[in-house]
Amino acid sequence: MRITEDSGSLATWKKKLIYMCSVRPTLHPRALFSDATDDYRSPSEPMPGDKVTIRLRTGRYNVDKAYLVVNNQEQEMIRVRSESVFDYYESQIEVGTDKVFYYFKVVLGRTVCYYNKIGAIKDLNPYYNFQIMPGFKTPEWAKGAVMYQIFVDRFCNGDKTNDVLDNEYSYIDEHVTQVKDWDKYPAQMGIREFYGGDLQGVLDKLDYLQELGVEVI
Repeated sequence: MRITEDSGSLATWKKKLIYMCSVRPTLHPRALFSDATDDYRSPSEPMPGDKVTIRLRTGRYNVDKAYLVVNNQEQEMIRVRSESVFDYYESQIEVGTDKVFYYFKVVLGRTVCYYNKIGAIKDLNPYYNFQIMPGFKTPEWAKGAVMYQIFVDRFCNGDKTNDVLDNEYSYIDEHVTQVKDWDKYPAQMGIREFYGGDLQGVLDKLDYLQELGVEVI
């Protein structure tokens, strides 16, 4: 920009330039995304010897560098596509027979951020890194299936002859109790409360579960 007398004093423009140069770029962590589906890992369930393409989404022009970190080894990712608000980075690895652990590292100016199954984080916990188990295949019947997890004791009492009774035994130094009012709030130590649900109760409700659209229990 041409500086004239109308543009203000040189001192004022110098201050503005110093401010503009000192402003740190802002990383948008909510724009970061990856998962284990075919959209971000292809093939998502590789066989030993396969080459796997791994992708990361970032905010558009919001990252200086993106790295794929595989078994603690960094490799720089390549930006392969841009959309209105997102960029997409890729990198490729070849898997063997051992389990593979990976996460992402992104850099913008002095800011460093990591991304794993938790999301965007500053401090890594390896427990939540993405994993690849070469040769593992999800059964076809499980893909997209509606699953219903049952806490048997609190689902349905189908056989009252096997109910746990008050003071029948002790657990963690206190007696267990039988709950007769299923609508009551659980006790603070509800692990000692037994409602009487059992496998017969599950069997009795199979038609109900099927009506709900449940496919796997």
